[in-house]
Amino acid sequence: MKRLTVDDVRSALPELEELRPILDDLVRRSEPDRTRTWSGSGQLDTVGARLVPDEPIAETILALADEEADRVKALYSWMGEALTALSAGDGPRAARALLEVAASEEARDRPERAFLYSDAAFRAVRGGRDQEVAALALRRSARAARAHGDLADALRRYERAHDLARSMSDLRGAAEAALGAGNVLEEQGRWDEAESWYHTALETLEPIDAPVPERWHALINLHIVARSRGALDESIPLLARAHEAAAAIDADGARPFIENARGQLLMAQGAYDEAEAHFRAAVETTGQTRARVTMRLNLAESSLARGRTLDAAEQAREAEREAIAARVVTKLPEVYRLLGRVSSAEGNPDAFVFFERALEIVRERKLPILEEALTLQAYAEAEASRGEDEAARQLREEARDRFASLGMTRERQRWADVYGPASNNDSPAQG
Repeated sequence: MKRLTVDDVRSALPELEELRPILDDLVRRSEPDRTRTWSGSGQLDTVGARLVPDEPIAETILALADEEADRVKALYSWMGEALTALSAGDGPRAARALLEVAASEEARDRPERAFLYSDAAFRAVRGGRDQEVAALALRRSARAARAHGDLADALRRYERAHDLARSMSDLRGAAEAALGAGNVLEEQGRWDEAESWYHTALETLEPIDAPVPERWHALINLHIVARSRGALDESIPLLARAHEAAAAIDADGARPFIENARGQLLMAQGAYDEAEAHFRAAVETTGQTRARVTMRLNLAESSLARGRTLDAAEQAREAEREAIAARVVTKLPEVYRLLGRVSSAEGNPDAFVFFERALEIVRERKLPILEEALTLQAYAEAEASRGEDEAARQLREEARDRFASLGMTRERQRWADVYGPASNNDSPAQG
């Protein structure tokens, strides 16, 4: 019996939301085709070439149907709770039920659905007495909007959530919203505005004597802004303060992010060997799959920067395996961009395969425009490196169009965390 590939399944199934869990589950349980692993074409394989499980597919799909039925039952239970609460005039209780559903959708990597539920939660309490729940719902809807790529709406919601939380003296809630607003602005390269919001978060927390995680979050983000501007001397003490603030609450969960930040600082300084050690520590200490995939790709970057393409490819492939095993398919464009750059650095004329697959996933999954812009930019650089100037020019123009649609006029800078926006007079990040 012929074993199907992931691409075989993708082409056979209609593009319907109710069938997406089937594809996601088959991808999660797929495996590389061992007969192709060491062939030239096998080195260019992406998720589409992986083989789906050879056990009876019908049985596994029925088992998946039972899982989905349980999920839908839980969803309807929360909906029943929400509607019962609304009929009793208890908006806060309804909102909390809707936020539970939003959290479950966020965990399933469905930000567009998480947004709809968290926005419904906000509407359930808008104008009511319990505005703390309203502010929370605004923050969750803002986070989902950002994940879905609607940065303008995310910023509006974070700003409104901040003002609402401050009006109720919910200092940690206000700080969380300020951090969210800063993250959105940082993503667009609006460094001055992002920095202002991070300082706002710190100032908001000043009346709180006890250590709180929002404090080290603000400090590490201020470090990132300074580093991304190229102000390395300014960024170093901020990272030290972030470490101290995290240590004050014995925040083991902070360590991988501190280590990752140290690695990126060293990359910006050109100390690639030292950076590798910190990236390895970050990978080994984080329990969050999405974060670990990104940190592992940073580890691959440290190898690529030293010309160690085999090591870089090995780490990128491990990131691919982790993303697939955890059903975090939305991280794969980032993986394939790096594999494309590795392949290009090796002089492989077929490196385009990785960029094309990254674009395919971005468009199929309706990922944020920023993901498409970053992929087109990396694709253009690879084409330029092999002398395909016209193809590189067209790809670069497409990338600039995507960046411009987000208010960004500069491309991504190496070792930076943010992107150049319109009317930004800061110098590019160094690296």
